[in-house]
Amino acid sequence: MAIACAGYRVASVPGHHRITFEGASLALGKSAANLTDYFDACRRKRNEIDYTGTVVATHTEADELLVHAKTFLAMVEAWIADRHLALKSQKPLPRKKL
Repeated sequence: MAIACAGYRVASVPGHHRITFEGASLALGKSAANLTDYFDACRRKRNEIDYTGTVVATHTEADELLVHAKTFLAMVEAWIADRHLALKSQKPLPRKKL
């Protein structure tokens, strides 16, 4: 959402996941850099798991990823409310529990 609010769209081309994290970092600023770098590292690990099968993700890593994802969501929602209030819905959509 941050990328779209900043006026960009990530095309569905090879490398678009990497570009998504770079774009989010640029849109959100330095405050998001640690999280977007973390998510990019997770993306690279997932690629290793998918394509080589030699690496595994632990339950601890999955739990950590979920915590960081929730933190990132709150950061993006606050950024949208601060910079693009007109795009923030008056009534939040219900979320499914993970």
